[in-house]
Amino acid sequence: MIALAAVVAGLLPPALTLAVTWQRANGDARQRLDRYALLLEHRADEVFGAAEASLAELVTTVDADCPEASLERLRKAVYTSLYFREAGLLIDGQLVCSNLRRFAPPVQVPNLDLPPWPTDGIHIEAPALTLEDEVSIRVLRSGGPQQAAGLAISLLLNPRELLEPVRAAIDESSIALRIERRDGRVLARAGSAAVIEDADSLVRRRESRRYPLRIVVSGSRDELIGAWWENTAGFVALGLAISLPLFLLLVRLDRRERSMDAALVDALENDELRVHYQPIHASDGLRVVGAEALLRWQHPQKGLIMPGVFVPLAELSGQIIPMTAWLMRQVRRDLETLLEAYPGFYVALNLSPRHFSDPELPTLVNDVFGDRFADGRLVFEITERELLSSSDNVASQVIDTLRAQGARIALDDFGTGYSSLRYLAQFHFDLLKIDKAFVDAIGTESVTAGLVEDMVTMARRLGLATVAEGVETDFQIERLRAAGVDYLQGWRLAAALPLAELRRYLERGSKAG
Repeated sequence: MIALAAVVAGLLPPALTLAVTWQRANGDARQRLDRYALLLEHRADEVFGAAEASLAELVTTVDADCPEASLERLRKAVYTSLYFREAGLLIDGQLVCSNLRRFAPPVQVPNLDLPPWPTDGIHIEAPALTLEDEVSIRVLRSGGPQQAAGLAISLLLNPRELLEPVRAAIDESSIALRIERRDGRVLARAGSAAVIEDADSLVRRRESRRYPLRIVVSGSRDELIGAWWENTAGFVALGLAISLPLFLLLVRLDRRERSMDAALVDALENDELRVHYQPIHASDGLRVVGAEALLRWQHPQKGLIMPGVFVPLAELSGQIIPMTAWLMRQVRRDLETLLEAYPGFYVALNLSPRHFSDPELPTLVNDVFGDRFADGRLVFEITERELLSSSDNVASQVIDTLRAQGARIALDDFGTGYSSLRYLAQFHFDLLKIDKAFVDAIGTESVTAGLVEDMVTMARRLGLATVAEGVETDFQIERLRAAGVDYLQGWRLAAALPLAELRRYLERGSKAG
């Protein structure tokens, strides 16, 4: 009996620890998913509330024959909003005009739900989502009895915009987000599809109180169990000899040490970051004129991690500042002699919103690069969405100071934000990068298929060079050349390369030339 009591006394602390931590892990996971669902509900109500208010005004002020005054109201609805990428007038399912231009003849809108649509509310059209989920959601309102029969006003918004509050924080392999209509049609999604389809996933649902929408957040139970066991199993033996409070404290410390944020700090200290360079080609002759510096993380256990996974986390934690400083120093070491060997070659680096809110950024750039790179050899890229997060006055000051120091500034992912023309008027840019979504539309029946030519024309009037990113086919190359795009970047021409391969690539291009 004494021996049995000793065995029970030895096993009870670790057994209690396993049970308590398991229950706590489940509870924490549910709370995390519920928090994401609440954030997405608020975001959906905010975005579609803005659409409802805008459509209520447009439906009484836009005329069926699309005079210039009506086009101006459509433009205003887009340029003054943070969410909408296009506003248009439809008659019998055909797009007659939009904030961009009139359509003659009208363009048939594909896969449109059949009317009637509400005359005192909105109808949310579910897009046929692609692999990259870049097909716009269309929000419509019927013109009502005082307008022409079959008339409706529509607004387009990017599905990704609905998920912005939590997209950067999720682990793509263990969390899946979905916003859908109550009939089950999906409007926006993110994360692993396998998590959604797994019957064992932990699922939390939330209904919008304002619109016929449902938010579904799924978490992988396998990932939950794996994380729980990783954080507890190593201390089970220790729990046989020590008190339960100290055991729980060690588990908490172990979890902190294994967190992604802490791992990012270790990545800098342990030299786990790598820089790859994706060549940029002149459309005329396809000679290499520059390269974009892209971060990679060589994780000791998980292997090569792409920036789409760790950069958003670095921005949330503040690690993006020292990480970008490291990138700048590495680029200087990598390319200082290379730039001397290839006159006119430039390097582009991406900057985060935190940088454009920091007036000390030009000082950092000057300290790292000094006068080592001639004027124009250094390009800093910033996206429209990132500028939205920055103070306009500080961002403008930072941009002007960098340009005065000889750097060039590129507006990246042009056309995917919601204040594109305002930014072009407010800030001083040198290059305009056309987003991959518009390049993908070339040769399709998409309404956006012909916008590349319009972007190039506008850029020329503003004195900006143009770069098309995401080029993947010879047909796209031909069409982009014909449209007058200056530079091309994409897998069809060259993938992102380590420094040694970039040197060989340049040498081959030089010999061929």
